[in-house]
Amino acid sequence: MTDTPETLAPLVEEWPFPLLLIDPETETISWANTSAQEWLGKSIRHILKKSPWEIFTVEGDVLDIISKCTEHEAPFTVRDCPLVRAGHEEEFAHFTAYPTQLGVGLSIWMSGPKPRRTRVGGQLVSGMGRLIAHELKNPLAGIKGAAQLLRDDVASEEGQILIDLIGSEIDRIRRLADRMETLGDQDPENIDRVNIHEILRRARRVIQSANPTLIFTERYDPSLPHAKGDADTLMQALLNLIKNAAESIEGHEDAGEIILETSFRSGVSARDESGDASRHLPIEIRVIDNGPGISKHIADQIFQPFVSTKPEGQGLGLSLVSKVAAAHGGIVEVKSRPGKTKFSLLLPTPNGDTP
Repeated sequence: MTDTPETLAPLVEEWPFPLLLIDPETETISWANTSAQEWLGKSIRHILKKSPWEIFTVEGDVLDIISKCTEHEAPFTVRDCPLVRAGHEEEFAHFTAYPTQLGVGLSIWMSGPKPRRTRVGGQLVSGMGRLIAHELKNPLAGIKGAAQLLRDDVASEEGQILIDLIGSEIDRIRRLADRMETLGDQDPENIDRVNIHEILRRARRVIQSANPTLIFTERYDPSLPHAKGDADTLMQALLNLIKNAAESIEGHEDAGEIILETSFRSGVSARDESGDASRHLPIEIRVIDNGPGISKHIADQIFQPFVSTKPEGQGLGLSLVSKVAAAHGGIVEVKSRPGKTKFSLLLPTPNGDTP
């Protein structure tokens, strides 16, 4: 049975979040669902033919979201935008404008009294970073020395490649340990143009060298521009995401698979830590697995330190991913259900390209 507009109308009308239909020529409201009317405290006749920005106050990129949607005929999203309704204190919301046959749909999702940040900070995380750095540095010299001794006993080309990989990873971990001493205090210092695909391929090789039976599928957008970031810390963040995916599918009854994808994602921006400006985040990196998914009881806490689904886990991997994303001016998203978990890391470009 194919749904008709008549059968779909109640679904849209009863959608539990504010939803407006905007006339693209006048940028005024031509329809509002029940949730929008209740949220605004106004009936439909009091908001028709008015700009949504007349009814509630916003600022920044969201003011242009309707015109951008109309111009590019594509969805646009602005996250954690400050918003003030009459008689209410300042709130924050995610706005998505999307093209429809009848005009521009404007969906509003409240994100709470203050924006949710991916940054992990404070004395706890700073102390954690110094502790981890200290514990990492001690064995690194011994491991590298052992790898150099192994080189003389390994004749195969594949073995030499693996030893080179060990050496390069030790050097990277040493550099990372130096920076982890300021985890929670500073942003990465070595910001440059980075090739995300090179980092992803290297991270995949590292994980696969320890788990040769893992099945990887790589789907990279060859036209993707370079990202703005620090190669070492981005490498560590992606290693953590891929390692989590690998552990998720370990022992899975069906064939486990990890998918690595990149794409240019239009219309996503996020406000900076001060809340004064927003950045466009067109570069999307996705790590997808077909494991059992994230337990609902910790889904909202997975980026917090010491929260883990594994009995032996320390709960530090995703908090570091969160820290790295925020330090780069980006965000990390997660969507999970049984059979599919997707982590998305969104980053800016070096020259601030907009979609």
